[in-house]
Amino acid sequence: MGDARAVKDSPEQRNMEDEEYEEFLDELRELRELENMKTFLEVENGKLKSQIEFLTGELEGINIAISSTEAYLVSFEKRVRRSSENIENLESKKDLLTAEMNNLHLQIKAAREDEESSSDLKDSLKDELNDIKGEKTVAIKRLNDIRTGLQKISSVRDVKLPHLKGYYSVLKQTYTAFKETQNRMEVSLVLRQK
Repeated sequence: MGDARAVKDSPEQRNMEDEEYEEFLDELRELRELENMKTFLEVENGKLKSQIEFLTGELEGINIAISSTEAYLVSFEKRVRRSSENIENLESKKDLLTAEMNNLHLQIKAAREDEESSSDLKDSLKDELNDIKGEKTVAIKRLNDIRTGLQKISSVRDVKLPHLKGYYSVLKQTYTAFKETQNRMEVSLVLRQK
């Protein structure tokens, strides 16, 4: 037994035990470091998971915002298209209204010209009416002269029957003058009625 103890306590053996003990301590330290590292990594992993969840939420929000923006852009493009169409429609309506206004201006100008022509025609007709009145006076005077002439002829005819042929010629001329006067009066009356 004493030998066994002496063998155990030998410096080589103690060195070996010390080395084993040191190795054990080193392994224990490494194990603690690994546990600490594991704890650290678990904490870091938790932080990273939280960040991933946060960023996933942010991405979802960004995706919703992108979808909303895309929908707004589509709606905006439709409104721009409709506005462009409305502008084109308004421009064509403007062209139509401008053409109608030009047409109205032409009609107003034509109406003014017609009014001036009507006024000129009215003045001309008044002048013609005055001329007809003058001709009527002349015709009435001629008719009276013809009556007087006929009465003279009639009285002379009774007195001078042999010269009837000469008087007949005068009577014929007078009749022709009477007919011309009558025709002129009829023309004057027709013109006055128009």
